[in-house]
Amino acid sequence: MHNPDVRTPVARPARPAGPAGRAAIGLFCLLALLGGCRRYELPGAGGGEGRLVAHYGAATPEFEEFRSGLVRHRFLDTVAARLNDSLAIPRDVTLATAHCDEANASYSPERRRVTLCYELFRGLSERFAREVGGDYLITGTLVFALMHELGHGLVDVLELPVTGREEDAVDQLATVLLLNQGATGDSLAFGAVGWFLLNAEASRLDDLALADDHGLDRQRVYNIICWIYGRDPERYPEVVAEGWLPPHRAERCPAEYGRLRGSWDRLLAPYRRGAPGPPRG
Repeated sequence: MHNPDVRTPVARPARPAGPAGRAAIGLFCLLALLGGCRRYELPGAGGGEGRLVAHYGAATPEFEEFRSGLVRHRFLDTVAARLNDSLAIPRDVTLATAHCDEANASYSPERRRVTLCYELFRGLSERFAREVGGDYLITGTLVFALMHELGHGLVDVLELPVTGREEDAVDQLATVLLLNQGATGDSLAFGAVGWFLLNAEASRLDDLALADDHGLDRQRVYNIICWIYGRDPERYPEVVAEGWLPPHRAERCPAEYGRLRGSWDRLLAPYRRGAPGPPRG
């Protein structure tokens, strides 16, 4: 049954369709999005010799049909190609699917590998496939996780400066990349909000949570909503009217989003294809 406490605003127009009840629901919604969306507006660099490389890890028999669908639809290849079109990097970074024994996504600097776990796909689908708006929660969480971990990869291979927590910085990048995709990207960002809100309601606020390098899930909820609202306050007035964002935060969101968008643009500008390259020495 749909829980009204986790209902989030939905971007206009209509929501993407997905085959409810299948373990692959989130990914095939994502594949549909990637097939028709605009090129990712990541500034990319001239002169880099690396690239983003797709890799589909071996799957257990339970997931083999699912893995075959990803390969057939060129899921990771499509993401990598769109990013390689605009971004040049000095070393290869792998975008991979794999078994991880937990529902997670990660970036390994030693292997320069972003991994989306098969268990994450299954966990999200089992939890949300039959929920009203479940396709947003599933697909938004998957895309956000992929872009978040890719952000860690860019900070690593481009040696980008970060002040404050890196986790906060790559949350910003993931949100900017989603919002670059128009109304569909807005809906996916709201889906990620729903996921963090559900996690916040289920988590304990203890010393371990407060000491973590990630922001608290409820803080991440307010941050992402602020950035969605700040990008275009007139598009989602209900964010404030319905109490999703306190007015004192909302009034600062346009400037906040402008700063973070401008900061990422400047950080990545030297790495655009055809750009002269990053400053030396």
